[in-house]
Amino acid sequence: MISYHRCLVTLLIFVCGTGLQLKASQVDYTLFDPLVDAIDLIQKHYVKEIDSDKLVAGAINGILHELDMHSEFIPAIDVDNYQKMTTGSYEGIGVGIENRDGQLKIISPFEGSPADKAGIRAGDVILQIDGKDTNNISDTQAVKELTGPANTEVILKVLREDNTEEEIKIKRQKISLPSVTGWRRNSVDNQWDYILDDEKKIAYVRLSQFTENSAQEFTDAIDHCLAKNCQAIILDLRRNPGGLMSSAVEIVDSLIDEGVIVSTRGAHSMAKAERATSSSTYPKFHMAVLINQASASAAEIVAGALQDHNRAVIIGERSWGKGSVQRLFKLQDSGAAVKMTTDYYYLPKGRCVHKLPNADEWGVEPDIKETMDSKHYGKLSVLFSQLTSNSDRTVSGNLDELWQEDAKIKSEQLEKLLELDNQFSQAYKQCKGFIRTRPALESLSKTIQETN
Repeated sequence: MISYHRCLVTLLIFVCGTGLQLKASQVDYTLFDPLVDAIDLIQKHYVKEIDSDKLVAGAINGILHELDMHSEFIPAIDVDNYQKMTTGSYEGIGVGIENRDGQLKIISPFEGSPADKAGIRAGDVILQIDGKDTNNISDTQAVKELTGPANTEVILKVLREDNTEEEIKIKRQKISLPSVTGWRRNSVDNQWDYILDDEKKIAYVRLSQFTENSAQEFTDAIDHCLAKNCQAIILDLRRNPGGLMSSAVEIVDSLIDEGVIVSTRGAHSMAKAERATSSSTYPKFHMAVLINQASASAAEIVAGALQDHNRAVIIGERSWGKGSVQRLFKLQDSGAAVKMTTDYYYLPKGRCVHKLPNADEWGVEPDIKETMDSKHYGKLSVLFSQLTSNSDRTVSGNLDELWQEDAKIKSEQLEKLLELDNQFSQAYKQCKGFIRTRPALESLSKTIQETN
């Protein structure tokens, strides 16, 4: 048998053996005879000359895609780019994506990213990237197409949730966005304002993605809120597509003092649990966490862990359901690699986060279900832009008068936000109820307060 065939068989057995942790004696090599015969026939009789490398990649991907669309073969030329991509620093359009049921779906655009500014929405299905169909394209292949040098353009054809199609042109940029923000920028010094209600001591922290800096940014924000004697904090994880799981674990660890945060299990890997420590836990303050259908991965771990530990009330809609672990296995000699799903994430009480085929349960179910009123989307988008835009205006005049003016603006903005965002309004109402019934800083009980 020719060496090419032997190489192919070796690669395929390595893939299966690595993923299933089989001993050599357990591999039935005769299983691969039909594949080798098919390759032999292709080489002898196919109408055109074939690219052997592409054939090998296609054969391996055929096996891996039978497992799921997150598992795939990465050619040697793309391995370095893949590893750079996982560091969180790249040039592209700024979206979280997932191949679900053969469709390339937008989990959520990162706030302030080129995709966000161009009008990409959570739930959009990418039909084409620069004219190329995305049928059954893997996550890594899609990222390769979407990333590229800053100031280059990419054209996406997307299918909206209302079944309309649209072509959107997006200019790539360096993606380096803050992951933790407040609910608005004040009009005096342009800094993030985390305090919603100075009198009732309610704050708001928005966590839009999980990066290497997220845990420190979160700590800085919470420190600011506690310095203002806040008793309740709304943590907004809506439209958060996830990111570094280590950052999510660190954030949860700062909010609970003991117990499991998240665990991973797979049929052929050792179970592992991340546990909270009491060394750097914040004092207990009331918490309401907002999630929606675009809250995914690390965002689901944070919300689910806080829910299972009765540390926060969860408000909104059931989350996305992305809770699988992919590991990179280098293939000997070739320099190529296999990205393969090896584990699923499980919340402290044992629920699997990932949306498995035909599953009735996945993700995080809110304690209080609240869907957004779609008729307010347009006005809310305009208001959000006004609240978070970075003004370059020069401030002059009496500072005391300027802060008084800003306080009036803040009151009007909060009133408008409560009117347009019913999920946010529900969280605010819950926080007021918690403070009224239990004014001391303490953890939430298992019973969700019914507030007026």
